[in-house]
Amino acid sequence: MKNILLILALSTSLIAGQAKDLDFNTTAATDYTMEEPLTDEELRNRVIYTNLIGATVVTAWGIAFWDYFTIDPVTGDEGWFGDDTKYGGADKLGHVYTTYLLSLGFASLYEYWGMKEEESMIYGPLTSWIFQGMMEIGDSFSETQGFSYEDIVMNTIGAGFYYLRERYPSLKEKLDLRLEYVPNFEGDADIFTEYNSMKYLLALKFSGFESMESNFMRYGELHLGYYTRGYDNYDAYYQKERVIYVGIGINVSEVLASMGWMKTSKVFNYYQVPYTYVPVGYDFDSRSYVAPYSRPYYGYTK
Repeated sequence: MKNILLILALSTSLIAGQAKDLDFNTTAATDYTMEEPLTDEELRNRVIYTNLIGATVVTAWGIAFWDYFTIDPVTGDEGWFGDDTKYGGADKLGHVYTTYLLSLGFASLYEYWGMKEEESMIYGPLTSWIFQGMMEIGDSFSETQGFSYEDIVMNTIGAGFYYLRERYPSLKEKLDLRLEYVPNFEGDADIFTEYNSMKYLLALKFSGFESMESNFMRYGELHLGYYTRGYDNYDAYYQKERVIYVGIGINVSEVLASMGWMKTSKVFNYYQVPYTYVPVGYDFDSRSYVAPYSRPYYGYTK
């Protein structure tokens, strides 16, 4: 049930984020602005109410469907990226990405209400951080969870990365944080813990460099990514994998933009299309190098 709430929030973030990524000076974006901008007081109240409602929903949902407030507060030592952790660190990058994407959604909502961009880039990630933090506080009262300071650190990184990317346009033009995800319909994990189907990566886009923005090189990019296999539902796998990789690929967003699909292209600043790059990796578990696409996408399942 906890993941259902996150799925709804992230879906809203993706939809709202498409509007933010458009140029609001163009006619195509006019449908995403309010006809009557809110006053400063109305805007401030809406931001406050948004945070209060978010905290209330998380708390009420946690009491109703999770096991919040059934025990005294406890902490959980989840570790980071070690081979003795539950997900090999994939869950930590999941916190970074989720907070980052929620920051986009809240910032887009605030701008739709009339908030200035320089303010939304602060209040958007702050609301996202509070939303994620409330769930972490609730987890501290849960017998099955426990408060994780590691998750708070990663949430902070996700919110901070969003702010820096918005604060410095040249960084936004050059660097994306993306999720690659191919559902495994034969698995039994939900979308938020299906780490055997996910990869997290930073993409350095050539189109963001002046020397390459006007030639064919603008369609290229470099990747730095990480993924795990076999940590979740280990009994169904022959071996565990913790792989860091670098790759060179095609900037799908830039390709679609060149075809005039501006709105659609923005989605791929956040989602990585599988098999559009050539990766070379290193597996920390087997201590071996991983050739491009030499292993099953979902890992070595039994």
